[in-house]
Amino acid sequence: MNSYDKRPLLIYDGECDFCIKWANKFKTFTSDYVTYIPLQKIPLDYNYITRAACLKSVHFININDRVSNGAEAIFQLFHTANKAKLLFILYKWVPPFRFVSELIYRWIARNRNLFS
Repeated sequence: MNSYDKRPLLIYDGECDFCIKWANKFKTFTSDYVTYIPLQKIPLDYNYITRAACLKSVHFININDRVSNGAEAIFQLFHTANKAKLLFILYKWVPPFRFVSELIYRWIARNRNLFS
């Protein structure tokens, strides 16, 4: 994970009020299990994801450098923090749940300014 500590990393849009609000809520929920960083503070040569991808959805990088985004990233975040593990299990093993979760995530992401 380059210069970041060996905790999982959640990357969010630091210029979006909605994203900042939820990142702060997730911080209290996940405690010290996860490092949170706004996209705007990621080095330009960061080789895990692109800035364009981060503007579309939140990204989660686990300690094995596996990258997930969208609803999967949120459920992976909960699972890593030992919270709401059932959601991640449902996401991984129940295709209709995965489909609906991603559909809802994409709708919210496209309309996030309405929720700010």
